[in-house]
Amino acid sequence: MNELTSQPLYWSAPYQKEILTKISSIRGEELQFEENLFYPGGGGQLADTGFLLYLENEYPISDVYKTDDGIWHKIEVKEDISFQEGQEVFLKLDWNKRYSYMKTHTAQHLISHLLKLMQDCETEKANFEDNRFEIEISDSIDNNEMLEVLEKANEMINLGTEVKAIMIDQETYRKEYLTRARGKESEEPYVRLIQIGEDEGFDLTCCGGTHIKNLSEIKGIVLESNKNRFAKFLIDSKAISFANEQRRIMIDIEDITEKKGEKLLETIHNKISESDILQYGNVTLLRIVFNNINVLSEKIGEYNITYLTLPEIDRQIILSAVKELAQNNFVAIFGRNDILYLLSSEEGLLANEIAKTIMDKLGTKGGGNKGFAQLSVKDIEEPLEIVKSVLKSL
Repeated sequence: MNELTSQPLYWSAPYQKEILTKISSIRGEELQFEENLFYPGGGGQLADTGFLLYLENEYPISDVYKTDDGIWHKIEVKEDISFQEGQEVFLKLDWNKRYSYMKTHTAQHLISHLLKLMQDCETEKANFEDNRFEIEISDSIDNNEMLEVLEKANEMINLGTEVKAIMIDQETYRKEYLTRARGKESEEPYVRLIQIGEDEGFDLTCCGGTHIKNLSEIKGIVLESNKNRFAKFLIDSKAISFANEQRRIMIDIEDITEKKGEKLLETIHNKISESDILQYGNVTLLRIVFNNINVLSEKIGEYNITYLTLPEIDRQIILSAVKELAQNNFVAIFGRNDILYLLSSEEGLLANEIAKTIMDKLGTKGGGNKGFAQLSVKDIEEPLEIVKSVLKSL
């Protein structure tokens, strides 16, 4: 029999959770079995884990990997036990983990297919977690473009689009499938292809991972983040929980913005400091702060100066919000990871010059430009007081 007719169970029966089989090879605490239920990992998808049941005892299978001489299963044993070739054993998958990866891997295929189809953007790397995946793509695309891809993906999920696995020999692959398949070319003697959909524009790609039979099993996909050619997505229950949390955040922000003046700024400051809002919520709140900064500022000479301690604020959040900073203001923010951020919309106070003065004083490192600078203040007590003293000495 060849690979076309003797596929491992993780390919031919990906929904099978357990099996009675026999030990075929032994290497210390690593075993091979006559039938391969456990996926050995690869392509960004982690290996299956589960249990081996033998003589009424249960032993964890903590790792599975493939070598030239077959698929090996690492057995966690706490006592002396003598396995013998030909012994009958019962194997049981950690099904929740397997099924999560089946759905997540298939969801990544779908997103990568639509990125190529709609944005001419290739997926270069993919990594999977429980109901979550991250891809690195060939070009950055903006959030609106990514959300268009996501809308189409969820439409295909709602339609119950089928997913098929196809096994062919190398000759057939090159004659009939090579020019139609997305992704890397396969050099394997027998090629396994995953096809999503039947209509024009369906996806076809070489893949040895585990997949579901129908996209409806994914339930839905939500964009978690998209920046610098890296995009993260959530699926199924994790996606629903994330979407509900985002809505809760926006309701909180809507409630906050009904407050006025100092009460508004005080509430926003507290919300950010408590890390009660997720990242894009923090961006929205910081924009509101910057638009109302005069309420918090104090005068040093002719300049409006504001000092903020916001331990959940980082560079990315500040850069996303800094355009909203009201004119003629200088802001010092002590943020995440003991970084001091200096922002200036005041021509008479340049952020990089103030940062250089502070760095010379403290012997620390940093840099920036006239509108934005940052420096490390790790192990520095009261960094905002130091900023204040430097500004007062000008």
